[in-house]
Amino acid sequence: MAAKVNLDAMIPRADFASTKDDDSSAEKIQTFSIEQLKQDSLLVHRLRKPDFQRETNHWDPKQILVFLKSFLDNELVPSVILWQSPSHVFVIDGGHRISTLRAWIEDDYGDGPVSSKFYLGTIPEDQKRVAKRVRNLINREIGTYAALRAAMIDPTSYSDELLRKRARNLATRSLSLQWVEGDAEKAETSFFKINTQGTPLHKTEERLLRERRNPVAISARSIVRAGTGHKYWSRFDDDARKLIEESALDLHKLLFQPEINEPIKTLDLPLGGRSSPIGALNLLMDFIATAAREPNAEAKDWSINLPDADGSATVKALNQCTNVMKRITGNDAASLGLHPAIYFYNHRGKHSDYLFLAVTRVFAKAIQDNNKEFFKKFTSCRGELERFLIANKALINQAIVQIGSTQRVERLSGMITGLVASFLKQEVVDTNRLLYILGLQGKLVASELEGAAQNFTNEAKSAIYLRQSLESAMVCPICKGFVDANKSASYDHIQRKSDGGMGDVANGQITHPYCNTAVKN
Repeated sequence: MAAKVNLDAMIPRADFASTKDDDSSAEKIQTFSIEQLKQDSLLVHRLRKPDFQRETNHWDPKQILVFLKSFLDNELVPSVILWQSPSHVFVIDGGHRISTLRAWIEDDYGDGPVSSKFYLGTIPEDQKRVAKRVRNLINREIGTYAALRAAMIDPTSYSDELLRKRARNLATRSLSLQWVEGDAEKAETSFFKINTQGTPLHKTEERLLRERRNPVAISARSIVRAGTGHKYWSRFDDDARKLIEESALDLHKLLFQPEINEPIKTLDLPLGGRSSPIGALNLLMDFIATAAREPNAEAKDWSINLPDADGSATVKALNQCTNVMKRITGNDAASLGLHPAIYFYNHRGKHSDYLFLAVTRVFAKAIQDNNKEFFKKFTSCRGELERFLIANKALINQAIVQIGSTQRVERLSGMITGLVASFLKQEVVDTNRLLYILGLQGKLVASELEGAAQNFTNEAKSAIYLRQSLESAMVCPICKGFVDANKSASYDHIQRKSDGGMGDVANGQITHPYCNTAVKN
């Protein structure tokens, strides 16, 4: 799939649900020109996307280029649909069209001054790479807005006839407008009708929009952008906003840093995979539902699935997510320091959302049940478990394909607890036992088909790197499990300080924090 261009900063968001109808009898404009989309335009300062509008990050570089060519070559461009409140002009449909034109004018495809201000200077490397790619494509195929504007003013200075023709079109080209009449409810209804036709809403987008006032959606959106971008939590008081942004930043670091480059050339991998929507938002909402579940109530009655009036439920949900993640990674004393290459990535170096959700479910449940014994049991057989998982990555990957998507997380979390139980009982744990635990015993699990290409693909290179690196990776001397020293390591006295052990190099070893503080002691 082609990478998508993030234009979300080009039109800010606002909540119009509480605004009154626009009583103005002034005639509404029917078109607006390219000049009205510049940053210093009065219209641009009134433009907003409603808070339920999807993220403006669904067009790839080719779609951006095709639209700009259509606009400049006087081809048919659908009307933009707007709704006016006393304070703002809301874009009900056409956000990508307006944002693309604004991006071209500002030379900002997700990495320029407008985007940098919107994201408080925190722009992922993936976003920068895509922005550079689309900029190079547009400059080569069309030219910059500044160049076409200069050619419009002084055509004799340019020899390219197509550029001059497009410059002439630029002088008179405009976007046609349609207006939704009525109140905010009518505008919202219009939005959902429009966006369930043509290009429908992705199920994750619809979930986000429908639950936009609930902690599950607010938390996910805050984490994915590390507390920057549009502040869906802006209606809360200052204290709640600060806590949300601080927690979101911490969780973003725990889940999504460092960024992945392909092929993989490091074992320092992000536990949550890539932070790019829509996938990351779907993963986050499912993770939040795992970390903040309320075992004694139905899911529909959980606080994360109910409107949050003051931000307290969102803060609570983020704290619960942080507690789970800090048991899984980081340098806190209770951290298990799970190695992402073993637990969350397949044999080809691809992040698995299902494995991530299954593993976090196992440890979240132990935390929620206050089951301290499970952590001890897990640690006692951790070395055997991890070597088994590494040896059977390809088989587990094929099993995931054969299990229905609605059952995968539950079956995979059962795989982890089942393997722990089998190792503790000193049972024979082989591929047959694995398939039995997964409920696939007696079923054929297809073997992986290797590619026939002579050159190594990025996936093959990642697989080679993971295989060789894990063969020589650091191991915890206490539990014999693998150590992710970049994220989670504790310096342990081999001879305890209480027994006279000193802090010299010969008496030191690197362990998991939990092994040092809870197991050894």
